[in-house]
Formats: sequence, C-alpha cells, structure tokens
Amino acid sequence: MSTTTATTTTATTGAFGQGALQAGRLLRRWSRSPLVFVQALVFPVCLLLVFRLVFGSTVAASSGGDSLNRFVPLATLVGTVFGGVGSGASLIRERQSGLLDRFRAMPVHRSSLLIGRLEAELARALVTAAAFLAVGYALGFRAHGDLGAAALPLFLAVPLLLGLGFAALVCAVAAHARSTAVLSGLSMLFTLMLFFNTGFAPADSYPGALRPLVRALPLSCGADAMRGLADAGAVRAPLLGTVAWTVGLVAVFGVIAVRGLSRPARGDRT
Repeated sequence: MSTTTATTTTATTGAFGQGALQAGRLLRRWSRSPLVFVQALVFPVCLLLVFRLVFGSTVAASSGGDSLNRFVPLATLVGTVFGGVGSGASLIRERQSGLLDRFRAMPVHRSSLLIGRLEAELARALVTAAAFLAVGYALGFRAHGDLGAAALPLFLAVPLLLGLGFAALVCAVAAHARSTAVLSGLSMLFTLMLFFNTGFAPADSYPGALRPLVRALPLSCGADAMRGLADAGAVRAPLLGTVAWTVGLVAVFGVIAVRGLSRPARGDRT
C-alpha cells in the first residue's frame, strides 16, 4: 500500500471515528429535546391517526385496499423528514453559541461534524421508523407481500435512506442560516410535499399535468417502495428512485454542509 493510500485510509477511518463520537453526543442531547421528540414522533403519530379516522374510508374506496397500507409508510417518512428539522434547529444554536468554533479548533477531521450528524440522523430515523411500525401494527397494519414479515427490515431501510438524504439538506441549510427562522421555509416545503405524493393519494387522483411530477417526488418513491414491500406491489423502480434521490441529496447538499460547518460563525451571533 502506498503512503498516499495509507494516509487517505487513516484519515477516512479517523473521520468516521470522530463522527461516531459526535453522533453519540447529539443523540444524548436530542433525547432531552422536546422539539425533536414532537417533530419526529408526536406530530406524525397524530397525523397517522387523523388520516386513518378522517380519510381512511375515502382512501380505501379510491385505492381498493386498506388505507393503513398507504398511511403507515407515509407517516413513517414524514416522521423521519420532519425530525430532521428539529435537529437542524439545534445545529443553528450550536453555531450561534460558538460550540462548532471550539470543535473546529480541535484536531478533528473537516467532515467529521457532518458525518456525526448523519450517523445520528440514521439512528433517530431507525427509532422513528420502528415506532411507527409498532403503532401501525397496533392499528391493524400487516405485511401481506410475498416476503411477509421478512420484508420488514427492507421496509424500515427505505425511510432510513430518505432520512439520510433530507438530513444532508437540512444540515446544508442550517450550516449557513443566521437564525432558526429559516427552517420555517423548510417546514412549509415539507408540509407541501406531504400532500403531493402517492402515499397520500393515488397518482391518478391528481390533475393530469401533475401526475409525472408527483410520481417522481422523493416521498412518492419511498412510499411506493414501502407499500410494495408490504402489499406485494412494485418494489424495484420506486426503490431505485429512493436510492437515486438519497445519493443526489447527499452528494449535493453534503458538500454545501461541510463548507458551512467549516466556516467560522462569528458573524452569525446576535
């Protein structure tokens, strides 16, 4: 192994090791944060119950199946996406307080701050997805696909993938934001996405010109993949779409986030 390769390997290992320490710190902090808890669990669970009680019969009549097979995947994805907004607010506060400046003054890898946040987001998304699956089962949701219960690990992996992509987006915005108010715009965007996806309603129920766009949106890809795994539907195409969205979001916004996290925050403090 050449010296350059060995140095690169050591740096990568160090970045992930330091990122794991950051992830542990963040998870301990988030466990005491009401905002992250509400946005990751309470709001989506309430949303699932409202959808089931208010729209359940309508969706079942239009789609010809149990409404839980549509609402459980959607609520799980919403939980992973909205939970990232709460963690983005904590990132902005850390920048404003100077905590990130102190981390940068230490001999840490440049990308370890972002890696740690993404690792923490994956752990949070896994807890959120598992909690929603448990709530769904309590309401009567069951995996009726060809793989049965064996499909559940992949079912849980889909929100982890999209959660990773949206976490990179939130980190990129938060790393450059001057206040938590900017996250309101992201929340509005995510709320709009909530009603424009095939998890909320079949694509055919939208106006003709919007159908291709609705089918291609990330929540649609994730919801279709999860519904296919649970109900013997198409899996390959929506799963590939989910992977493509994740790779694209991380590749684009990951670079932006690293640059923002590497920038001194002195001018951002109020």
